[in-house]
Amino acid sequence: MNAIQKIHTTEEQKALDIFNQHVAAFTSGNLDAVVNDFGEQSVVITPDGVFEGLDQIRSLYQHLLGEFGVINRGDSPGLRIDTLHIRHDTLFITWHAESINHIFPFGTDTFVCRNGKVQRQSISFPSPQPR
Repeated sequence: MNAIQKIHTTEEQKALDIFNQHVAAFTSGNLDAVVNDFGEQSVVITPDGVFEGLDQIRSLYQHLLGEFGVINRGDSPGLRIDTLHIRHDTLFITWHAESINHIFPFGTDTFVCRNGKVQRQSISFPSPQPR
């Protein structure tokens, strides 16, 4: 699930590297590695609210990883990236996914990556359908 795209700048390559690292950690179900992609000042905004700092982001991703299981092990079909756009330190994706219990027909995330970390992330998707 690595993103393939022509990179125009070093800044964009660094953002893409952080994103690919994040996806690898998520699909392997490694909560510590996922949280390590963020810093203490990071913020993640979702339909459920705003998660600030490592403790709140850990709680959010613990829930998300519980929903998807270890994708690499086949616990769920996982997610597929449909669109990826990157400019400077900002990466935008659209995706669809199947978790252990739900189908997510469409979702979108935006990542702002600086200093080797995801500084800001937004996640949006409609209510999932039962699987």
